[in-house]
Amino acid sequence: MQYQLGATLVEFVVVVPTLLFLLMNLIQYGLLYHTKSQLNYATFEAARAGTTANANPTAIRSAFTRAMTGYYGGGTSSSELAASYAKAAADGASVRIEILSPSKESFDDFNSPALATKLGASRVIPNSNLAFIKCPVDVPGCKADPNTNNSGQTLLDANVLKLRITYGIPERKQIPLAGKFMNWALGLLNSGDSDAFRKGLVVAGRIPVVTHTVMRMQSPAIENGNASSPGPGNNGTPTDPGPASPPGTELPRCPATDPMCASDTPPGGPGPGDEEEPPCF
Repeated sequence: MQYQLGATLVEFVVVVPTLLFLLMNLIQYGLLYHTKSQLNYATFEAARAGTTANANPTAIRSAFTRAMTGYYGGGTSSSELAASYAKAAADGASVRIEILSPSKESFDDFNSPALATKLGASRVIPNSNLAFIKCPVDVPGCKADPNTNNSGQTLLDANVLKLRITYGIPERKQIPLAGKFMNWALGLLNSGDSDAFRKGLVVAGRIPVVTHTVMRMQSPAIENGNASSPGPGNNGTPTDPGPASPPGTELPRCPATDPMCASDTPPGGPGPGDEEEPPCF
């Protein structure tokens, strides 16, 4: 009987700490999801502010900080909200906001000198009448072909604001032991990470989280230290950046006489293999 009690004690010592560790990691992943959700919202608010404020980095960061107020405690009164906002602003060193588009090359291809003079800026990408122009009206001979220009974009592409925001979850918002384990694992698995900012977050005991967003500009984009992003783009052919559709999710077919049907039949008539009806939207 004494041997059985001793065996039970050994099993308890081995199993219970393991279960507690797994439970703490599950809670940590839950907190990670909560942070990602809050960060997605803040990134959306930052992009929305940028689209109406000429892609101004200060407006983008200010909107991001305001949207993160709830993550730092929120509040039910003006003083509580101000205190939470101050915490979010003080933690700004753990946030990196990158404007991926428009890039420096976008301004090389589509700058409007007349609009820049009017707005008192160095270089500006126009945002009006985009459905009818391929170049700024005062630069009709711009490099509009994404196959050959510097940015790999069209004027429409250059009017898309793309943000990437990297944030480090502070230690005070991590589960004890589980957060340190996750941080240690990130440091070990990503030891070859070439991103100095992300590596710095891990070294500081933070857990990096990255979000992206894309939004159409609602005002002319003004150059303000935009990053360089050269390349031929998609060779002039738009592609879906999302994952491929799973099998069985193809669009239903519809007759070409349906006014809501978008035909994919080539101008010269159907060719071999084109006997099927076009997709119905």
